[in-house]
Amino acid sequence: MQHGYEDLVPSPWFVADFDSSTALLRALAASLRGRRFGRLGRGRLAGRLVEATTVLPAALRAQAFTIAGAAEAIPARRLRGVSADAFARWVVGCYPDARVPAVAIGSSDGAMMHLFAAAGIPWLPQTFLVPVARRADPDDVDADVELGRRTAPPLLEAEPTLQLHQMHDANEDRLMVRRMAYFRMKMLRLPAVYERFVTEVLPVGGTLVIVDDGLHWPAKQLGERHFFQAGALGGLEPEDYVAGSARVADFLVEQGSDLRRWRFPTPDCEMPEAEWGYAPELTEDLLTIAERHAYHVVRVPLNRPGDASASVANVLDHAHASRRTKPRRLLAETFICVEPQWALATGTVPFWMPFPVERSAQALSDFLDAQPNWEQIAVTLFAHGVSSAGLTPASRWQQLADRGRLRGTLVGVDAARWPLDFAALARYSDALDEFAPEPIEGRTDLPRICDLDTALCRLPGAERLA
Repeated sequence: MQHGYEDLVPSPWFVADFDSSTALLRALAASLRGRRFGRLGRGRLAGRLVEATTVLPAALRAQAFTIAGAAEAIPARRLRGVSADAFARWVVGCYPDARVPAVAIGSSDGAMMHLFAAAGIPWLPQTFLVPVARRADPDDVDADVELGRRTAPPLLEAEPTLQLHQMHDANEDRLMVRRMAYFRMKMLRLPAVYERFVTEVLPVGGTLVIVDDGLHWPAKQLGERHFFQAGALGGLEPEDYVAGSARVADFLVEQGSDLRRWRFPTPDCEMPEAEWGYAPELTEDLLTIAERHAYHVVRVPLNRPGDASASVANVLDHAHASRRTKPRRLLAETFICVEPQWALATGTVPFWMPFPVERSAQALSDFLDAQPNWEQIAVTLFAHGVSSAGLTPASRWQQLADRGRLRGTLVGVDAARWPLDFAALARYSDALDEFAPEPIEGRTDLPRICDLDTALCRLPGAERLA
C-alpha cells in the first residue's frame, strides 16, 4: 500500500504510550491524516521488544517486556508535574487542521474509533494513564496502596480538575506491575484547550458525541478524588479480585505465588472503571458549550468496552458494500492492535474486542453466527506476556479465523509463543499487507465513507441531549 505510517509526534513525558487512550488516539489521528498507525512496532516499548524477544527463551522474553514497559514509568517525585492541559495540547496537536461535522469525547473504545475514522471526525479522550515507577511483588497490593496514599495528594492538589483512579491488576498486567503502578487520570472538567479546539473545528450546528462507557468497578476511596480499583477488565470479574475464586487460586499457583487470593482494601464504592469508564461530571461542561455555540449533543451509551462492536461492524459493512470488490473481509482486533486506515483502504470490516479473553471470543463467535459468509477473516492478538486467568488460547482464535471460507489467519502471531510473542506487536501492521495488499481502486486519498448521523441512529441507545 502507498500510505505512509504515522508521524511520531512525541507524547507528554508523563503519559504511557501503551495505553488504550493514547494508542487509539494515535490510530485515529493517523487515519484522519490518511496515514497508517503502525505505532506498536515503532514506539519505545515495541522497538526494544522486537530487538530483544525474537531469539530469547520465554523467561527472558517476559523479563524484557517488564523492563521495556518500565522505561515509560515516571519517578513518583515528578507526579506534581502531571498536567491535564499538557495532555490536552498534545491530543489536539495530533489532529489535522480541518473543519469537521462532529467532535467526539469521552471513553476509549476501538469500535467507535473505527466509526470516527470512517466519518472523518476526531475524538478527545477523557482518561490518560500515568505509569509510576516502583518495584514490588506483583501480588503485593499494599505496596501500591501505600504509594498512592503518599504521592497522590500533591498531584491532585496541583490538578484540581483531575480524579485519580489508581488500579492494580496482577492478572492481565502481571509483568508490568512488577515495575510500575497504574495512575489513571480522568478529567472532570473540560480543559480550555479542548474547548478551544472544538470551537475552532466545529461549525455552528455541529455535533458533540459523548462516548459514555457505563462500566463500573469496586473501589476504595483513599482520599479526595482518589480511588483505588481492585483489578481491572479482562478475563476475571470484579468479585474474583475482591473475594477470591478458584480461578484466581489456580492462577496464583501457576505463577508460583504463596497466596491463593489477592488482598485488596475492602471496597466502599463503585466508580467508573479506571481505563474505560466515563466520569459523567464532564457532561455539564459539554452541555454548556453546546448551548453557547448552538451545537447538538449526542450521547452513545456503552455497557462495557466492545459493546458497540457488532453495530459498528454492520454499519461499516453496509458502507463498504457499494464500493467493495471481492472478497468480503473481516478484521477482528484486540486491544490496541488496530489499523483503521488499512481497514478503510481495503474495504475490510473491523470487529474490535478489548482483550483476547473468552468474553471477547464469544462475542466474535456470536457476531459470526449472526453475520456469516466472510471470505477472509484476520485476527490480531495483543500479547501481554502472561497466561492470565480467562485468556483464550491461540488455537481458539485460529478456529474463529478459520470461519472465513477462503482464508483465516492470526495476523503476525506465532501461536506457539503467544502470549509471550511480543514481536507480534510490531509484526501485525506489516503482516496485514500480506493479508490484503490492494487498496480499493488503488486510491490512497480515501473519502470518508460513513455519514455520522445515520450511523449514530443505528447504535442502540444513542440519544440526543441537546
